[in-house]
Amino acid sequence: MILFLDGGYTQTAGNEACAELIQECTQKEALVSVKIEENMDWNRVFRDLEDADAIVLAADVYLDSVPSFVLRFLEKVEQAVIGGESIGGRFYAVLYTELYEGEQTSVAMEVLKNFCVHANITWGRGLGIGGNKIETLLRKDSFWGRLHKSTSDFRTASLQEHALFIREKIQGTDVYIKPEEVSRKGYIRKINQKMKKSNRVKFAQNECKLQKN
Repeated sequence: MILFLDGGYTQTAGNEACAELIQECTQKEALVSVKIEENMDWNRVFRDLEDADAIVLAADVYLDSVPSFVLRFLEKVEQAVIGGESIGGRFYAVLYTELYEGEQTSVAMEVLKNFCVHANITWGRGLGIGGNKIETLLRKDSFWGRLHKSTSDFRTASLQEHALFIREKIQGTDVYIKPEEVSRKGYIRKINQKMKKSNRVKFAQNECKLQKN
């Protein structure tokens, strides 16, 4: 059984969700998806962790770390293991970042590896995906979207490869990817333009509210 831990990752627009793609690539193997939240059924979580042959965590990375609630979840699991629980499944990570380079997830990846050491869980493989804002920039009816129509799918091949390691329960070298079809300069320029437009819209909305009051 594969235990998929949803750590609040950003799903890829125009692509299958991470869990669905892994399920497809691992064929008929059972996949149990658990969303990491503040209040969880820990008895169920511990049962799933014990039964899992592979554990997959998907999460966004901000400021070199996964979200705080994910860290608290990992601490709880670590404490349970120290208390006598047994976890035999290999641990795999899929980390997303809005920054262009997938390597920007490497610090967070080391945090997860450190967790595995302390929780006595075997590390399987990590996949760091950069350029996670790319789907918000591309539209099929726009020039940018037509020019880079394959960009929104740049994650697929790497996710499929990652799923093969998960299916076979084997270790591998961590991989970091970025949207090669779009330059770093072009990506950042588009992100900044979108942010400026969003700020202008918010400013206009606030002005309307003030005028009404």
